[in-house]
Amino acid sequence: MAIRRLNKGRFERGGRTAMSSTSSAIATISTLPTLRVMLHCFEQYLNLTIADGNASVDTIKTYKSHVAQFLDWCKERELYPALVTQQNILEYRKQLIDESKTSPTIRLSLLAIKHFYTACLADKLVKENPVAGVKAPREKREVASTINYLTLEELQQLFDSVAPT
Repeated sequence: MAIRRLNKGRFERGGRTAMSSTSSAIATISTLPTLRVMLHCFEQYLNLTIADGNASVDTIKTYKSHVAQFLDWCKERELYPALVTQQNILEYRKQLIDESKTSPTIRLSLLAIKHFYTACLADKLVKENPVAGVKAPREKREVASTINYLTLEELQQLFDSVAPT
């Protein structure tokens, strides 16, 4: 659940307000990793792990771009990336669908975000990967587009090949 700063020393979580110094149930900003640290961790992960350490420049650029778009979405909603939940990821996926993104694009976006949180999880910057188990929607195809027909010439060749001579 996201933490929103209300005023000096006070935070709101799930509709409750608590003093940051008295409540141990609410994380303070100082105990959470900075976005800069999370991005640095992701950068190292991309360079060392993706494609067994030999990812193309374009692949790394694409992953960074998708994660940057997600982080912008988080910022617009005042969600702190270290506290993003699976519900938040589902909401992000819904927005991508509503924006008419294709299934492969959504899949790539979720994959990039999953790698971002995998990197952060490996460095113990987050407690879990909120993207785990979240899938892209299935690609919708019309049945007629998957059926291939023979041309008249191909059909004639087929008949000629099986007709008695």
